[in-house]
Amino acid sequence: MGKFDGILDDIMWKAKSAADVATQKTGEVVETGKLKLQLKQSQWEIEKGYSKLGAFVYESKKSGEDFSDLINLATGEIDLLQEKLIEIENQLLAHKKAIKCAACGREISIDSLFCSKCGAPVAENKATENKPNDDSASS
Repeated sequence: MGKFDGILDDIMWKAKSAADVATQKTGEVVETGKLKLQLKQSQWEIEKGYSKLGAFVYESKKSGEDFSDLINLATGEIDLLQEKLIEIENQLLAHKKAIKCAACGREISIDSLFCSKCGAPVAENKATENKPNDDSASS
């Protein structure tokens, strides 16, 4: 019976390990899904902002009234939404353990040495990947 108990314990340990890995992977998939949903929602909000901006410009031209304040407000809202979109994109890239190539914009693994599309060295991409965040922090 001792050998059987050892085999059973081994099977149970392996099953638990497999379940732990499956749980971790499921969590990663759920997080990726949430980030992708947030990304799509942000893109949709930006499109709505552009529509609103276009309506203000159209009404201003048609009526001859000055809608500059509303146009500036809509433009500011779009700028904020685009900043949020970039933040979500960066979170998604970090979650995927990827960066965007500075030369061509393709998503590449942080473990890559060169971009698979344009051949740019990843070291250059890693050096530039934090620049947008640094610039936005100083604004």
